[in-house]
Amino acid sequence: MSHYFENDPSLKSKIREISCSFNGKNFVFKSDSGVFSNKEADLGSLIFVKTLLELDLKGKILDLGCGYGTVGILLNSFNKNVEITYSDVNPKCVELTSNNLRQYDLNGKCLLSDGYLNIDERYDFILFNPPIRAGKEVIYRLYNESLEHLNEGGKLYLVIRKDKGALSHMKYLESIGAPSRIINKDKGYLVIECL
Repeated sequence: MSHYFENDPSLKSKIREISCSFNGKNFVFKSDSGVFSNKEADLGSLIFVKTLLELDLKGKILDLGCGYGTVGILLNSFNKNVEITYSDVNPKCVELTSNNLRQYDLNGKCLLSDGYLNIDERYDFILFNPPIRAGKEVIYRLYNESLEHLNEGGKLYLVIRKDKGALSHMKYLESIGAPSRIINKDKGYLVIECL
């Protein structure tokens, strides 16, 4: 069985449009089979962006595991003080994000990368909605690699459902010297700030 966090070229394409209303503005994203939340905008992602907008972030951001670009595109639509790089292991996601960026006349670098394999830069903020089904071994590796790609004073932001192990993820981050705190709780999702 194919998962959205894998690159499965055998999966048949089925492009669809997803409508979503956010902060009083309507958005339409192109999506496809084999990508995360491909039939509707992910509630956790919307809660994540709402929380991030309250922080008024400025600087270089990496949207790690960007899917079709929901988090970064919504964030950049309401915050022009950020420069966002989008990355995903799935080529479909990189292509969809690129198309969705053009649709909203937003700039952004789109990279095909398994974790940080093709990423050399450092960022002020890394945004990550971890692929829980990929398992803790994969996700914890990405946490470690994320910390190596933050600028001094940088922060890692996560959104995880509480019932999907958010607190154990926080405990792990603490164990690798990356203290974290919950900055928002909404509908079972925790938004976590790390460092």
